[in-house]
Amino acid sequence: MYDYLLVVGPGRSGSEFLYRLLRGHPSFVFPEIKERYYYRSPRAFRRARKRLDGWGRGRVLCDVGNLAYADARLSHGVEALREEGFRILLVVLLRDHRDRAISMMRFRRSRAELSALLGARRLEAAVVRDRLTSERLADVFRTNADVLTLSFSALTEDTGAVMDVLSSLCGAPKFDRTPRQAVNQAVGARSLWLSAFGHWCGFALRHLGFRRLLQRIKENKMVNKAFFVPLADDAQRPRLSEESLKRLDASAVACRRMVEHSSRRVGEGMYLRKTG
Repeated sequence: MYDYLLVVGPGRSGSEFLYRLLRGHPSFVFPEIKERYYYRSPRAFRRARKRLDGWGRGRVLCDVGNLAYADARLSHGVEALREEGFRILLVVLLRDHRDRAISMMRFRRSRAELSALLGARRLEAAVVRDRLTSERLADVFRTNADVLTLSFSALTEDTGAVMDVLSSLCGAPKFDRTPRQAVNQAVGARSLWLSAFGHWCGFALRHLGFRRLLQRIKENKMVNKAFFVPLADDAQRPRLSEESLKRLDASAVACRRMVEHSSRRVGEGMYLRKTG
């Protein structure tokens, strides 16, 4: 049984999908918002745990913090929680680096992010720079916590098996059902300027502390329909240069080797590394 489940990994690797799955299970709870980064504040973590005790014991506090893998405070925060006796499971999401890069380029275009507005070259460079490297992955493995690595293909193609592993590790009942829903569905901006306005409003809400409001807005289907339109799988598919493909492929190989070397396989596309 774990007290804290922290999901990390680059954007467009299935974190939103996993977030929705975990929210549908009574043993996994998100008391406030999707991204809370509890490891940064043991005090905030303890307050959240007290609330969980009030709702019933045997529940796991969940936190989906995509960029936590690149946070210098991760190792120190995990160690501080471990010293207080909390048991932590880190879940690392890995997606084929090429697929993730293309998905992220589409994502940034649809939201009119600055790197996308500056042109295709700048967008490509930004996406390649933000990839998960073996060095960053090594930082995650150096934390004093158990680490479960999940491939995007396993999460999306064999979801039931992934959720069985998670529920088993956390001492929770099996999931009654596995929702079938679109994962990382490509969308386009309904209007470039409307999308840019929405993106910067979201940025402002996040940094002003209105994260609960932002979370509700992001989950509102009507808001998504107002800002975005679905795309066919092959529509507006970005292209990557040979140099970028080589860098992405090299990182993917290094990450896969590190996971396979440091963890034991517990299923197709699933690897577990336990401390001690």
